[in-house]
Amino acid sequence: MKARLQEVAEYYVAERRPIQAEFMALAYEYHAKPQNNQELIDDQIKVLATTLELIQTYFFFWDDLDDGAKERCGKPCWHVLPDTGLLALNDASLLRSLINETMEQNFDGELLKNLMFLYNRNFFICSMGQYYDTIASRVKDYNNFTQETYEQIVWGKSAFYSVKCPILVGLALANKYSPETYKIVDDVGQSVGRLVQVHNDLIDICNAEGTVTGKSGTDIQEGKCSWPAVAVLQKCNPAQRRVFEENYGSWEPERAARIQELYKELDIINLYREEVASCRDIFFRKVNALPKNSTPSAEFFVEFYNFFNTFTKDLTLMYDNH
Repeated sequence: MKARLQEVAEYYVAERRPIQAEFMALAYEYHAKPQNNQELIDDQIKVLATTLELIQTYFFFWDDLDDGAKERCGKPCWHVLPDTGLLALNDASLLRSLINETMEQNFDGELLKNLMFLYNRNFFICSMGQYYDTIASRVKDYNNFTQETYEQIVWGKSAFYSVKCPILVGLALANKYSPETYKIVDDVGQSVGRLVQVHNDLIDICNAEGTVTGKSGTDIQEGKCSWPAVAVLQKCNPAQRRVFEENYGSWEPERAARIQELYKELDIINLYREEVASCRDIFFRKVNALPKNSTPSAEFFVEFYNFFNTFTKDLTLMYDNH
């Protein structure tokens, strides 16, 4: 069992940049005061960095099973390995238990209470986001492919685990966590979380063969309520909408290709630029409205946003070459 747990825990973590862990470390370092026990703090940062990435692996297992994905991080998905299959569900449960056990062995008192609240909140919200995402694609009612539906998916599927939770965990370790800081991060972080999901959704339609992210893009075939689908449904004329409804959510290559053509007809890259500008404007309006003594401060969020931008790619070039 020990060997199995180690294999489960390491399978994806070593294959990707630990973005959530870096967000957490940024939040901690910005807000922390000098510590006498820095060696202990350094060890705790390592534990938090590892467990945050293990949470990502946990949801990779579920997401890949739900999507029927074959590759992730440039290697076969965990569930397609010969000795795994539906055992991936049990492995995910083992991984979650390992995360909890690791936290309890390395933290205590109020800090452990706050961290476990955030981790459990992370599991809960992401599970709801996965549900919203699955149901939207399963029902195939394109009248419900609205900005409101998409925002609900973003709130659950990506914004909390990718942006809000790492920041809040860093604040907790720096002894700066409170219900008020939670509200601020929850509000301000939503726009960045939306950018994360919009970015991922556009990569998906550029990445049919998995050459960019290590996971092949299948949102069109699965009929996902993704950002490109929502954006073009807002812009298309009745004839274009018929093309969308007749071809979206099909695994036939010709139909998926027709959706790609429709995205280009409606200039999805320009729509993407408009979406990025809108998210950025909303984010900075919220940041500029923060009180001067707020935690986190406006200055922190500006630094975080600039750091976040280092993870994005030139999707315009990627899509033009697609």
